Amino acid sequence: MIRTLLCLLSLLSASVIPAAGGEIPFTVEKGYIIISAKAKKEFPIDAVIFTGSAYSFYNDAVLKRLRLQISSTNDLLTSGASAEQSVTFANIPLVSVSDEKPVEVKMRQRSFDGIVKAVGRNIDVVLGADYFEGKIVQFDFKNHVLRFLDKPPVDYGAARAAGNADSTRVTLKMDEHIQTVFGNNVTLPVADEVMLNSIRVRSLFNTGVGFPITIGPAAGKKFSGEKDASGRTQLKSISLNGYEMAEVPALLSNVWDDNEKRYAAIVGIGVLQNFTVTFDWKNKWIVLEK
Repeated sequence: MIRTLLCLLSLLSASVIPAAGGEIPFTVEKGYIIISAKAKKEFPIDAVIFTGSAYSFYNDAVLKRLRLQISSTNDLLTSGASAEQSVTFANIPLVSVSDEKPVEVKMRQRSFDGIVKAVGRNIDVVLGADYFEGKIVQFDFKNHVLRFLDKPPVDYGAARAAGNADSTRVTLKMDEHIQTVFGNNVTLPVADEVMLNSIRVRSLFNTGVGFPITIGPAAGKKFSGEKDASGRTQLKSISLNGYEMAEVPALLSNVWDDNEKRYAAIVGIGVLQNFTVTFDWKNKWIVLEK
């Protein structure tokens, strides 16, 4: 069961606990997961992780430090974008977290003002699902460490056959596949097996959102009960493929783009922090373990 204070208190900050071998320490600051990474010949960078974003993003300041140039999707033969649809990006070379193999990541441009203002210091990049595609990544919120796993944490077939009878473990299927403007395929951690006040709502699991549950305008019509001026309300219950929680804070958002066609709600860190969460982008599963 999640209580309001439990969901919100640890969003303010979290200290790093010394990590064992193969474990990458992270902090949770103002609802953002922050890790240390590297780019371009061991150049240190600070990264925020957005599991719900199809793209990674760069801060303009890091381009100057790395001495990199901005490119356009018009330069990509696979894009097929017109001048009006052109997207600016930068090729960030040799991006790596811990001892993971360095890779080049095409990152889009965005403002980091909100993130920097919230955490009170510079952030260089956002790492999205495009960086993690094909990897198995585990977030241990109790010990504040991230792990890259070589194999799944559970036997998915056995777990599904058991029908999530084990209340300490939940599995959900990722089933939202998109093609980016760069021509690569990315899977978003979107699952149908989420119930909000007994209403099934297709939901994105996003570490880039601090609030426990955010509900888009279309689905929000079904939750038009008591709410304050900021759109905050309290859900009597949520169910993650059978795992029940009570009295969970939610935000009814008036701002939603065409992503609502892909999902109608977001499960954020306010919920995820109560579990050890594995995003298996290799086999397309989400695992929540108590």
